[in-house]
Amino acid sequence: MKSVTECPSCGASAMEKYCSHCGEKCVSHHDFSIHHYLGELLEHVTHLDSKILRTLWELVRRPGNLSVNYFAGRRVQYVAPIRLFILLSIIYFFSSTLYPNPAFTTPLAIQLHGNDFYPHFAEIHVTQAMQLKGWDYATLEGHYDTKTAVLAKTILFLLIPVFALLFAGFFFRQRRYLAEHLVVATHFWSFALLLIGIAIPLLLASLSAIGPTLGVSRTMITADIVPTLILQVSFALYLFVMLRRVYAVSSWYAALIAGGIAWSFFFIVWIFRFLLFVLTLKLL
Repeated sequence: MKSVTECPSCGASAMEKYCSHCGEKCVSHHDFSIHHYLGELLEHVTHLDSKILRTLWELVRRPGNLSVNYFAGRRVQYVAPIRLFILLSIIYFFSSTLYPNPAFTTPLAIQLHGNDFYPHFAEIHVTQAMQLKGWDYATLEGHYDTKTAVLAKTILFLLIPVFALLFAGFFFRQRRYLAEHLVVATHFWSFALLLIGIAIPLLLASLSAIGPTLGVSRTMITADIVPTLILQVSFALYLFVMLRRVYAVSSWYAALIAGGIAWSFFFIVWIFRFLLFVLTLKLL
């Protein structure tokens, strides 16, 4: 015979696990046991892990399918777009501490000496900042690099609306809501962070390890041209499939847009770096 318990929410008597009156779970002494607590903890952790792994696998295996499922209302199985982006942002910035990657966290030395777009502007403003603060270059560099690393994590999400506006412009005839383009852009940037933060560092580390045995120097492997080419080709292929699946456009148009975005990707990154540079100096 089932014991009668009292619903903690509405006070009604209940003989089942959930109250038939309000739907709240009926609490018993078992719910306060260590065994029950550990069981629930394990269930939530394994469920979350499987959900994340399923989402990451779908993100890589079928470009654009996460967006299609999201629009169709099939969302329970996968991590929400913005949560996925935040998770991969954390992984990217953690990865960059182990394997330095200045793609977004751009130190002052790169802003000054690895900059082909606004080097004169950067030199002038760094000199002005040194005079205003009364710091020498080493002191300014230390403060700048610490501040810019924090700001990069904060404003990285601004790249999402940039791509959303690009998609809205390229596919304006489909009359989609901007929110839909934001979802597609979020999924693309999640893939980009996964590629930049995990795949590329692992690939370069592997090539650096086996390179000497093949007669290839480590300097050649880690030169900017290698990851740049890998990223641009990967982005072009990924976007081609993604745009075809999400927007159902012709192959030639998807190839044109994907190739154009992949080619201009690092120009967009440098726009981000410029905004980061200006903002960092103002907030020192």
